[in-house]
Amino acid sequence: MKIIGILLIIIGIIGIVLTVLLPEVLGYAGLIAGATAILTGVVFLASCCYRTTNYCQRRDSDCGC
Repeated sequence: MKIIGILLIIIGIIGIVLTVLLPEVLGYAGLIAGATAILTGVVFLASCCYRTTNYCQRRDSDCGC
C-alpha cells in the first residue's frame, strides 16, 4: 500500500503540472483529479503507517513507519 500511495502522489503532481502547463489539452478538471490523487495517496500512506504502528505495539517489536 505504501507503493500505491507514493505512485498516486507522483501521478497527482504530474497531473497538476501538466494541467497548469497545458490547460487547453487537459482542461482544468486535471487540477481536481490531481488534488484527489494526492489526497488519496496521503491516505494510503497514513493508513499503512497507522497499521504498522498498531501492529508493532501489539507484538512488542521494534519496527517503525
